[in-house]
Amino acid sequence: MRDMQEKWGRSAAGAPRAPAREGSPSRRDGVSRVERVSALRPRAGLGLYVHIPFCASRCPYCDFATAPARTALRSRYLDALDIEIRREGSRLGKPRVSTLFFGGGTPSLLEPIEIARLGAALQDAFDLRPSEASVEANPATLDRARLEAWAALGITRLSLGAQSFSPVGLRALGRTHQPADIAPAVAAARSVGFDVNLDLIFGWPGQTAAAWREDLEAAAALGPDHLSCYPLELALEPEEAVANWPGAGWRSVERWRRRSAAAQPDDDGIATLYELAEAFLGRQGFRHYEIANWARPGKRCRHNLGYWRNGDWLGVGAGAHSHLVGIRSRNVGVLPAYIAAIDRDDERIVDATADPAVDGAMLALRLDEGLDLVRYSSRFGLDAASRVRNALRSLDRTRLLRWSGERVCLTARGRLLASEVFVRLLPDDVNFSASV
Repeated sequence: MRDMQEKWGRSAAGAPRAPAREGSPSRRDGVSRVERVSALRPRAGLGLYVHIPFCASRCPYCDFATAPARTALRSRYLDALDIEIRREGSRLGKPRVSTLFFGGGTPSLLEPIEIARLGAALQDAFDLRPSEASVEANPATLDRARLEAWAALGITRLSLGAQSFSPVGLRALGRTHQPADIAPAVAAARSVGFDVNLDLIFGWPGQTAAAWREDLEAAAALGPDHLSCYPLELALEPEEAVANWPGAGWRSVERWRRRSAAAQPDDDGIATLYELAEAFLGRQGFRHYEIANWARPGKRCRHNLGYWRNGDWLGVGAGAHSHLVGIRSRNVGVLPAYIAAIDRDDERIVDATADPAVDGAMLALRLDEGLDLVRYSSRFGLDAASRVRNALRSLDRTRLLRWSGERVCLTARGRLLASEVFVRLLPDDVNFSASV
């Protein structure tokens, strides 16, 4: 599945930190960098996200930090990634990694020797004992040597970017694989013992309910352990990673996105497709455990559960986000800038606007288990819990929420209109009225 660091609700980045080099700590408010990093050491295991930006071609809807697989910067990027992995592992005291996720980009494009090098760096830098280790892949990018290399690293789960089983849908999304590539990729993953997630996108230009039902039926027929279903979202502001791709750049992408947005189903149409997925996958025995994710019993994505439960995770690589002891930060997404930042040992870009209490409430409500206000109060305090309770109680007559004592969950209608709930949790200075 798409790694949830960057999907459905990204944090805005704050101003860049001043450069500092290891061994020559900068001072800020009398606190050295070494002391600050020590304070960020997680108390228990952490999730580790590794970003591999390389893609065979650019999907025009994608706003992740990606770059051409044949970029001249590939070897320098992998060198920088190796340095960052080892440096962060050392600074954090070689913490235990409880879950591992390789996202992109297309990690499955790495060569076996590159995969082995990554594995060696991770083993040296961390206490690598993940209960789950995922890698993202695109159909038609897998072969036996690569799969065996990932298995040797410890991968247990493959997340396949199927997106659609319709040739029309794949063309509408600008994808380069064919529907016939998907089933062999699933079979190949199964052959080395991997669990399988399938990513699907709905709401592409011209998609009908019948076409979406066919996608769901085709996906279910392959017997995946997990399904992620995302509406097509088309950002109309340029992301920084546009600079990684030669050619027409942002203007070309913007034109494609504007044309595609004009041809998408309207809001009612998107709602119909979402409800169709809920009903169909429920009948197939999948648990709808998060707004955009369904799983067989025991097959929820543990790594992404760490995000939604507001746990600690470290992200390494271009554009990767981290959350350590309540502080959110990210790396720059442009490859030359990322490589230079690692060479200089720059600090990550800290999100100065992040509100841990608000983030914690919103993330918990994404899950079917909902928000436990007793536990929330013990973590964020009585005042924060009271503010959240009052904000959510203001929605009592909207049928968006279901209460059971001090636990509150989104209803089926609430999942569909989650933004109407989340806006009530924002601080007063950024809140606005929502019509429900």
